Amino acid sequence: MASKRHQLLYDHYVSVLCDEPDFSLKLKKEVLPDDMKPITTFVFKPTAELPFWKLCTIGASDYEMPEREIGWGRKANRRNEYMMFISPDVDIRNPSDDETAPTDWLFLNSLLWSTAEYAFNEKDNITVSDTLDMGIDGKYRGVVLLLPEVFKTPRIVKCYISKNQYISIFQVMPVTKEQLSKKLKKGTNGIYWLMEEFYTHDDDYRIVKSKPLATL
Repeated sequence: MASKRHQLLYDHYVSVLCDEPDFSLKLKKEVLPDDMKPITTFVFKPTAELPFWKLCTIGASDYEMPEREIGWGRKANRRNEYMMFISPDVDIRNPSDDETAPTDWLFLNSLLWSTAEYAFNEKDNITVSDTLDMGIDGKYRGVVLLLPEVFKTPRIVKCYISKNQYISIFQVMPVTKEQLSKKLKKGTNGIYWLMEEFYTHDDDYRIVKSKPLATL
């Protein structure tokens, strides 16, 4: 690992996912802004406990985001990493090891990388419930940041790098142009509506239905 922080993140993912990554992909430095460090996606296979693909970033948290007030005297955390969960029906293989490996799934990884780069490029702080309209033509237009409620434990959300400092880990969920448009039309209720599209809760905020997996 490039740093102690990266190693802590790697160990955190392995501990929570109870598995080692199948392979990794690094966003090459030459396609990044000059002063941004590389980002790596670690790809974890579906398992019996978590029967879907898990794509997890390491590197986005090298950028300390500016402070951001989020209401009630609270501030957003200033270092993030990101995860995307993909349907097991999607054929994901390492294109570096297998010449026959499909590459269509790499579009989903590109959304993950674009999210990981966003705060640095915009010199902004992004946090849970934020939507990023990337202006893409295709099935997905952008993403929304969610808490990864598919896990039985909230431990995944915070990777502690010291006693009082942690890195936030958010789920990146691709969203369509129609979903973004509907969110805007709903005004202040749009954020809640969009998040409930993927994790639906009852009045006691218990999950009653979920659709947390990205597809092609």
